[in-house]
Amino acid sequence: MTMDVQTWLQSVRKLDGAVLADMGVKAISHPQLGESVAFPYRRNGEPYAGKFRSVEGKDWRSTQGVPRGLFNEDALKDEGPIVITEGEIDCLSVMQSGYLRAVSLPDGWTEDGGKRDCLLAEEARLRKSPFVIVAGDNDAAGRSLPKTVANILAGHEVKYAVWPDDCKDANDVLVKHGEGELSRCLVEAKTVDPEGGFITGISDMPPLPPRRVLRVGMTPYDFCLAFEVGAMSVGTGTPGSGKSTFTTFAAFHIAKHENIQVGFLSFETHPHRTRDHLARLQTGKPWDALSEPQRVECGAFLDRHFRIVHRTYDDTPGHNLGWLQSMIYTLAVRDNCKLIIVDPWNELEHMPEPGESVTNYINFALQQIRTWAEKYDTHICVIAHPRKMMTDGKPRSPTGYDIADSAAFANKPSLGFTVHQEVDEDAGEQWVRLSTWKVRDTQLYGFEKGYARLSFDSDRMNYRKFESAARYKT
Repeated sequence: MTMDVQTWLQSVRKLDGAVLADMGVKAISHPQLGESVAFPYRRNGEPYAGKFRSVEGKDWRSTQGVPRGLFNEDALKDEGPIVITEGEIDCLSVMQSGYLRAVSLPDGWTEDGGKRDCLLAEEARLRKSPFVIVAGDNDAAGRSLPKTVANILAGHEVKYAVWPDDCKDANDVLVKHGEGELSRCLVEAKTVDPEGGFITGISDMPPLPPRRVLRVGMTPYDFCLAFEVGAMSVGTGTPGSGKSTFTTFAAFHIAKHENIQVGFLSFETHPHRTRDHLARLQTGKPWDALSEPQRVECGAFLDRHFRIVHRTYDDTPGHNLGWLQSMIYTLAVRDNCKLIIVDPWNELEHMPEPGESVTNYINFALQQIRTWAEKYDTHICVIAHPRKMMTDGKPRSPTGYDIADSAAFANKPSLGFTVHQEVDEDAGEQWVRLSTWKVRDTQLYGFEKGYARLSFDSDRMNYRKFESAARYKT
């Protein structure tokens, strides 16, 4: 027998009848769910959509064809701290504890952070509060929400609530410990990123998303290439070696394998060429050879996974380090790109301070990029040209120490790699050598420094493991 809706809300969930009535929460008979709870989504006092939950189980439905913003968004018009929760019931629980400026994400939060649109849409109103408290769930997804909100509201004070050990969310605290304890958790919410740094005990660390390593998902690449979210890598190679081509190939397969967005800041590659490269990897054909239906299908796939930065030159500040930060911030925070490729470093406008050496400037700049990767929860891959090197008749594979102007290219990244073309004239063979010369965390990445030999298909812009045919020759 299905429990009465009001009994479930007030006796099981411990929600006050006056709060429920004020928010218009009530029982309905839903055509798919049966006896259910209706949570109205209101804007300027008028309902425009709804969300419905069955009492038995956790089945949900929502109004079709109507994009929903934050639940209780009208509270953003008032003054005072704002509390962000992951569900309507948690929002009502927070309101009952005295924080009336509580809102909820319309459909919870996920580890990949893909449900940020309503937060971005309300950024201006969220910034008008003295501070924002994130009261998410105590799980892997919920632990990534405070950092995401802090990134969206960069420069604004953001706090996070810590629940008792036996509680998963705000309603759990209300049910098990009462309004007073829930209020205490919110009053004692901790700042996400105090200015300059902070010190904690091991058990008192702020919530962070789990360490994530992005992989190509194929051999031999997964034994020599990986991109850690929150870190920086450096790639290099002599001119014409194919370092940009290989990095685009790797980014394409990482986007598919990890189901993420990738951002390209490709300063030496025309955007149409990048589109053609990605189309060849997806379909085996150049973009211009695709039929209109094929272009629509391929374009939809590429739009889901890639963002391309186009530089403009009219009335814009220089394309310097400050500009790069704004692009990375937008790609990571607005578009949720977990991998961002800066290619090449040499095309940025570098402006050391008066009297500052180029070496010191680069050291500072790479430190900044590494900080942005950690702060914005993304991976930044910097492609840089090496200086001219002695060849002894045959070009040598460069490392981070061969990149012009600073050893910081070798010292700062979590991973360093080189793409280099090699030839065996005696055997009449050539291949691409992918060398990994820096691996900071071998346990996390699952491999050490090494190399792989690859062959390149220029029609499909594709790489595969090199198989020598020399042994078959007489």
